[in-house]
Amino acid sequence: MTLAVFYSFARSGGTLVNRCLGAIPGNLVLSEVNPHGALVPVEVQARDWLGLVGPGEFEILAGKGYGAKIRWLSEAAANQGRHLVVRDWPALNFLSGLFSEYFQPSLLLEQQLYLTRHGLAPPSAVVARRGAAVYESVVRTFDHLRDLTAEAFGAAYLAYARVMDGRPVIRFEEFCREPQRELARLCGWLGIAYSDGFLEGFPAFDRCTGDNRVSVSSRAGSSERIEVLPENRGSPAWVAAARDPACREADQVFGYAD
Repeated sequence: MTLAVFYSFARSGGTLVNRCLGAIPGNLVLSEVNPHGALVPVEVQARDWLGLVGPGEFEILAGKGYGAKIRWLSEAAANQGRHLVVRDWPALNFLSGLFSEYFQPSLLLEQQLYLTRHGLAPPSAVVARRGAAVYESVVRTFDHLRDLTAEAFGAAYLAYARVMDGRPVIRFEEFCREPQRELARLCGWLGIAYSDGFLEGFPAFDRCTGDNRVSVSSRAGSSERIEVLPENRGSPAWVAAARDPACREADQVFGYAD
């Protein structure tokens, strides 16, 4: 059985990394799936994007619980000689108001809880980004989160960082500077396939969710090359988050020096 998980908070570079991993033969990536929800249902991705669901199997898979779905799909991927990679959607478990003003997250790493209940203990890693950059991007991108305060975001991001502490971390800024080196490290930690050819393949890869599909234009979501993007350090959102103690502590957890 071949299974791995990578965690990436909203607006942290997860979509670009998803595209790069998916462009490598041998890797099948479930995009932004979580026991609490998914932008595109697990079984739909498995059928339409990953080719893991055969005739007559869709309804069977759709009727299973989350953990059972992942176990079933990891076995199906292994039977094809491929790696199943779960890209978690952890913001769903930590950020209030993600769906509506009444939504309250569990502040638990639900992915791990559900997989453990089904006897799954896959290797995992984190794709992180500096907290101020994440906050600035969140409030700029999502209309319904424009009033999210830096303090509320910082509390959520620190709770997430503390749960992630101890896992190997790829910092998105470093990935953009040295994509081959950093993706090779990530694939090594996860025990999945790696090839330098992802640099040629990722621009055409679109079998994923994320900032390649949001209504607001993204600087990285449809990019055909990987490059370090200018940071909006002068924006009020960035300045507020950079001053927030919780955001600063979360950055330290993820290995940022300042």
